[in-house]
Amino acid sequence: MSTSSRPISIACAIAASFIAISGWCLSPGGQSAAELQAAPVRETGSDDAVKVEVVNPRKGGLSRTTIQPGSVHAFEEADLYSQAYGYLKELKVDIGSKVKKGDLLAQIAVPEFEEAVVECQAAVDQAESNILQMKAKVAVAVADQEAAQAAVDRQLAAQKRDEARLSFHEKQFKRVQSLLALKSIDERLVDEKEDQFLASQAALDAAKAAVVSAQMDVKAAAARLGQANADVEAAKAAKRVAESALATAEVRRKFGEIISPYNGVITVRNFHVGDFIRDAQHGGAQPLLRVERTDVMRVVVQVPDREVPFTDVGDIAEVHIDALPKQVFKAKVSRYADSEDQATRTMRTEIDVVNTEGVLRNGMYGRVNIILENPGEGWTVPSTAIVGKVENGKGEIYVVKDGKSYRLQVAVGSDNGSEVEILSGLTSDSQVVTRYNGSIGDKVSVHVIPAKTR
Repeated sequence: MSTSSRPISIACAIAASFIAISGWCLSPGGQSAAELQAAPVRETGSDDAVKVEVVNPRKGGLSRTTIQPGSVHAFEEADLYSQAYGYLKELKVDIGSKVKKGDLLAQIAVPEFEEAVVECQAAVDQAESNILQMKAKVAVAVADQEAAQAAVDRQLAAQKRDEARLSFHEKQFKRVQSLLALKSIDERLVDEKEDQFLASQAALDAAKAAVVSAQMDVKAAAARLGQANADVEAAKAAKRVAESALATAEVRRKFGEIISPYNGVITVRNFHVGDFIRDAQHGGAQPLLRVERTDVMRVVVQVPDREVPFTDVGDIAEVHIDALPKQVFKAKVSRYADSEDQATRTMRTEIDVVNTEGVLRNGMYGRVNIILENPGEGWTVPSTAIVGKVENGKGEIYVVKDGKSYRLQVAVGSDNGSEVEILSGLTSDSQVVTRYNGSIGDKVSVHVIPAKTR
């Protein structure tokens, strides 16, 4: 070849390359040049049909899932402060100690509160004694009232006797007066009967006065009984006041007791026996202990905005912890914030995981796979089958029938990147084009080859 012909040959080669590349990039199938270069090379010869790879759709749609980072938190945790200031007398736990709800964890010496309890208890005892004394006075007053009532009864009986005697003497006096008028008896006998009548009258008046006096004694006894009963009620009220003061003193004494609010483990200890402990009101900003509930753990996930509408309580979740690669913790979505963070556009979602064996610890992290929706009733095909873009849930694919390709519009569901869910438009016998070599369009002759397994 001459030297002058070399530039022409080089120019021809460059032009041929450009035409070839342009032909690949402008393929109407919507595939990229890199994808087409990776496609099988079209056979040469008399067969001009486009070679296509096809698959039959798989029955059943895709699950909608989200995989997000998750962090492990104690289900409950509490910083335990002292409500009283004093010296740490006793510390029953340390970091890592397992505790139960109601356990006494630490005791702070508070002598003034303990002395107050003793004084208030003495006041309660004294009030009880006063009640007994007042009840004894009530018993005496009741006896006095009963005695006074008995005296009234005796005086009434005497009054009735004197009334009968007066009636008798009155009758005798009137009879002798009648006889005196007939001059049947001596006048001295009439005077005698009159004296007896007047004496009976005087005796009856005295008896009536005695009845009134006895009745006044009854009223006085009743008043004394009422006073005694009032004294009992006053003593009871005094006892209630003393008991209230005792309860207050006992509560204050318990300010020095640190009690576990639930079952868990001690994770922080800031003081030792002998240290002076300040309460929160006197500058005690540092907690004495921290307890975390660990029988159940919260796994916190931030669900992105696009998945928020599909997140529900009860969604199945699988928790994978980086530090525990051989374990998978199966649980369910327990609760969510129902509001997105404005900065991250995510929604806090919590998954409660049973931690009976205690392998999960506060601060661990990993990933969480949440199944937001179960598979639908559609069909599943490779994502490469989709031609162009999916808009408003609609897309297009090629299917092969009678040796020709047909462009078909379908309803598209979930897409996980490798597979896509076709909601309608296919059957189990449909031959869906996943890849092709060359130009393809509607009603183009094709040569079907099975799709390669990848």
